[in-house]
Amino acid sequence: MTAIATSTRRPIVPLSLTSSALRLAWHARNLWHLVARPLTMGVRAIIIDESGDTSSGAGMRRVLLIRHSYVGGWHFPGGGVGKGETLVEAMRREVREEVGLSVDSDPQPFAVYARFRHGASDHVAVFVAREWSGTPVADGVEIVEARFFPLDQLPDDISPATRRRLAEFLGQEPVAERW
Repeated sequence: MTAIATSTRRPIVPLSLTSSALRLAWHARNLWHLVARPLTMGVRAIIIDESGDTSSGAGMRRVLLIRHSYVGGWHFPGGGVGKGETLVEAMRREVREEVGLSVDSDPQPFAVYARFRHGASDHVAVFVAREWSGTPVADGVEIVEARFFPLDQLPDDISPATRRRLAEFLGQEPVAERW
């Protein structure tokens, strides 16, 4: 497993204080969804690194996963779609903000999922990006770690939904409708 070095590009406040504030904001968002019940749209990116020798199979392909400061487990980069933003624009922006990569070519749509949790009515569009540039660097505030993992050596604490999406991507499971 190759680890990508992470850094804190913009240390604004101590990470423990920032993590606490982000956790509080996360819980406030969940409470807001229980009260207002808005319909929201999100995006995630399956960023694949195929630069190694793929002649031996899937073991050489790697996927980028991130760890947030406010929720456990490894996830795909992504986030919410802003007003006036297309899904692809939002996905590119989130990847750039969270890990500093630029998605260079048109990402391939993978699936759209419904996610009904914490009172929310979320819909999440997942894209596959195989052409990108840059070196992944965690922002040090929201994202505390960014790392490529071989597809056959995923971390134990990967989020259940991320594990399901990767099984679907690899053709091991049918694509579901719900996150």
